[in-house]
Amino acid sequence: MRVFLCSYNGFSLAIPMNTVSSIYLFDAETAEKTEHCGENQNTLISLPGIFNCSLSVIRHGIILKDGSGDDAAAADKKIILLSTEVESEEEISSGKFYPLPEIMGIMQFSFVFKGMFFNDHSKLVLLLDTEQLVQNISNSFINPACESVYKISNPLNVEKRN
Repeated sequence: MRVFLCSYNGFSLAIPMNTVSSIYLFDAETAEKTEHCGENQNTLISLPGIFNCSLSVIRHGIILKDGSGDDAAAADKKIILLSTEVESEEEISSGKFYPLPEIMGIMQFSFVFKGMFFNDHSKLVLLLDTEQLVQNISNSFINPACESVYKISNPLNVEKRN
C-alpha cells in the first residue's frame, strides 16, 4: 500500500494514497479543528488540531477523493485534510499494520485509525482511516441531529450523541 507520511510529535501518520486526489501547499492559519466553507462547501479538517498537536505547523492541504468520479463537481464540496509537512511517500505492506490494541480503545483511537506499526527507527506509525474520519465529520455537518453520529470536539475523547 502506498502512503504519504506526515510526522507529528511522537508518531507518524500514514495517509493511504488511494484516498488522495491531490496535495497543495497551505500557508494560511486556522484555529478550528474543522471548518465548513459555505462559499464552495469545502470542509477543512485540521489534523494537528484533532490530534491535540496545536504547536505543529500546517504545511499541506490534502484533498481527498470523493469517490463519485464526477470531475464537473470537483471544485466544490471537497474534504481537505490540513496536515504537517508530507515528508515522504512510501510503500508499506498492508501486512505490516496491526490492529490497535484494545487498551487504545479507551482513548478512542480506534475510530480514527485502521492500524499501527513501528518503523525501522522504532517510531509509531498510525494508518489514518480517512473514510471513517470523513463519514463522522460529514454526518455532523449534514445531519447534526442524527442519533448515531459521533461529535468530534476531540476525537481522542469522542462522545456519542443521543
